[in-house]
Amino acid sequence: MSRQNVAFTARNGYHKAMKTIVRILIILEFAAIVFIPGIYLSKPLLALMFSSMALLVVLYWIAMFWVSKKDAEKVLGHEAETSLFVGKLPADPTADLGRGRLCRDGDRLVLLKRTDGQERKQAPCTELWSADINDITSVGFGKVLPARKGFILYFGDEDIRFTCGKAAKEKTPLYNLLGWDVPASKNSES
Repeated sequence: MSRQNVAFTARNGYHKAMKTIVRILIILEFAAIVFIPGIYLSKPLLALMFSSMALLVVLYWIAMFWVSKKDAEKVLGHEAETSLFVGKLPADPTADLGRGRLCRDGDRLVLLKRTDGQERKQAPCTELWSADINDITSVGFGKVLPARKGFILYFGDEDIRFTCGKAAKEKTPLYNLLGWDVPASKNSES
């Protein structure tokens, strides 16, 4: 086994162990907050427990969904010039968001999602969705879910919705990703 494979296997083992440890800590901390009577917990200790639980949830989210630019570059085979971390709304409303990194690969948009377990040994992420950029007729910005802002890619009569607060606030990264010119804002002088 080469040195690189040993390092990758060790990293993958640590990653899996970290997710398990974080899951257990979240459950234990939640149980402590809920089941230990308030008279035994001081307010500063309770505040510390809530903040550490929030930190654990963020760590768990990163371990489950985050696709780094380096991971995307390994799968694409080249440097991703521009990319956005997004959540793709599924066609089935009962399904969960498809979270990952939206990258440009030539004339295609590719949404890469994090792989886990044995799949991660083969590739750090896989293609969840892709589309030809030339098929996109327009882009819309606004609320794509009742509580989430994002953008909509229109393909004629069809549309694909993505959650991405950054793209809803700053439209330039998405236009750069598509290779389109950034339209002039309504407030700019002619």
